[in-house]
Amino acid sequence: MTLLEQLTELECSLHNVRRKDGEWLEKILHHEFREITRSGVWVSRTETIEALTHEDATTLIQSSDFQLISLKENVALLHYRTSSPDGSRRALRTSCWICGDDGQWQLRFHQGTPEADGA
Repeated sequence: MTLLEQLTELECSLHNVRRKDGEWLEKILHHEFREITRSGVWVSRTETIEALTHEDATTLIQSSDFQLISLKENVALLHYRTSSPDGSRRALRTSCWICGDDGQWQLRFHQGTPEADGA
C-alpha cells in the first residue's frame, strides 16, 4: 500500500461511523492535535473527541481528489475535497499526518475551508 493510499484510508475512517469511536480517536489523533473547522473555529483534541463521540447522527461525507505532499520521511500533508452526498457543503481540506517511532500515523492538524462557487 502506498503512503497516499494509507493516509487516505486513515482520513476516510474519520468520515464514517468510526468517527464516533472514542478509542479509535484516542489512537489516531496526535496528543497535540488541533483543528480549524470549516466554520473557522479553533478546536482542541479534547473538544474534537467530545464532539465526534456525541454526534447524534453520523454525517455522510464524500471525499475525492486526494493529493499527498511528503514533507519529511515521517510528516505528510494530505489535500482533498469533501461534500455532502447531494453536493452541498463543499470544502477543501488539509491534514497533517505524523508517523511516530512505532510506525503509527497520527493526525496532528486538520483544516477545512468552504470551497468557492465555481472552483
